[in-house]
Amino acid sequence: MADIIKVTTKGQVTLPARIRADLGIDEETYLLAEGVGEFVLLRKAESRFQELTAQFRREARGKGITREQLLRRLKARRGRTR
Repeated sequence: MADIIKVTTKGQVTLPARIRADLGIDEETYLLAEGVGEFVLLRKAESRFQELTAQFRREARGKGITREQLLRRLKARRGRTR
């Protein structure tokens, strides 16, 4: 079921309580907003972070990079400037 919501003069919208409850969205939740054609897609920022983390892990595994190697390289680069 679709709900009609209004955009305020500040560009804000209120998500209906039913949607917030179904998706576990509260005042501490960050959302990503993306324009897709004529649609606005909102999703939890945490889900995007988890998606990127999983992709990073798959690529690292595919290249044979271990967590320890990555942490060692990051530590070596820390403080360096280009």
